[in-house]
Amino acid sequence: MTILDDAKALQGDLVRLRRVLHAEPEIGLRLPRTQEKVLAALEGLPLELTTGSVLDSVTAVLRGGLPGPAVLLRGDMDALPVTESTGLEYASRIPGHMHACGHDLHTAMLVGAVKLLCARRASLAGDVVFMFQPGEEGYDGARLMIEEGVLEAAGARPVAAYVLHVTLGQSGTGVFRTRRGPLLAASDSVRVTVRGRGGHGAAVAVVVRFIGHRPRSLPQGTWRAG
Repeated sequence: MTILDDAKALQGDLVRLRRVLHAEPEIGLRLPRTQEKVLAALEGLPLELTTGSVLDSVTAVLRGGLPGPAVLLRGDMDALPVTESTGLEYASRIPGHMHACGHDLHTAMLVGAVKLLCARRASLAGDVVFMFQPGEEGYDGARLMIEEGVLEAAGARPVAAYVLHVTLGQSGTGVFRTRRGPLLAASDSVRVTVRGRGGHGAAVAVVVRFIGHRPRSLPQGTWRAG
């Protein structure tokens, strides 16, 4: 059987896992129910498991049967403060919490990757670190996991780290898109202070006006004068 055949065989279990995760979304760094589900899904696999202290992370290390470098695969697990109104049978049961960014999918997909690679452990050249991360949505979860040692989990630091993000159907099923350099998006805020020089309305030629001026690169409503 090919790895694709094995992946298709896991599909039913991963769909079920994704749906139970979707029904019980958790926000921030403390995701006890999510962590519990991940640990249950990994039970019995040949992994070295550790959990976080200041956040409910899961780190799993798979030791390959052949010598080689370590690599890291990461999936985020936290949800958003959004009320779900989809009406799906597996819709969120937690008011004001929803997996609206696909992290339930990322978690289930990473579990699938764990199982596929565990089945090929003997031929795996090197170790794999699986990073199940809370707090991606503005809680600095990656930094906290690094501080707690995720990059040293296999002994040698990973030579590469891989992450992906689902999209809203722009590419169709089974299509991956990538590029050199940064790819994934993030939201942030920018504060711009424009310092002017006031004056009388009769002498506007000597004042510095800022009303009506804004940086072209910033959309309307994202800046303020101070």
